[in-house]
Amino acid sequence: MVGKKLDEVFSSLKDNFLFIFSVISLLIITISCERSFQNFDKNLMEKKKELEEFNEKSNIRKEQILKSQNEQD
Repeated sequence: MVGKKLDEVFSSLKDNFLFIFSVISLLIITISCERSFQNFDKNLMEKKKELEEFNEKSNIRKEQILKSQNEQD
């Protein structure tokens, strides 16, 4: 009788441990994926800003070249 109760207690503890371990593992995976997406978004925004700055510089340079060509004519 006591052995049966101990088996039930250990079985219950084992089930609870597996459940808690599964939940913690799932949380860790979810958090790491979330951080990965945040880093991706941050890098994407930085690249967008760099591209906009390059575009502005390119347009300025283009205007300078056109102005220079017009002065030579």
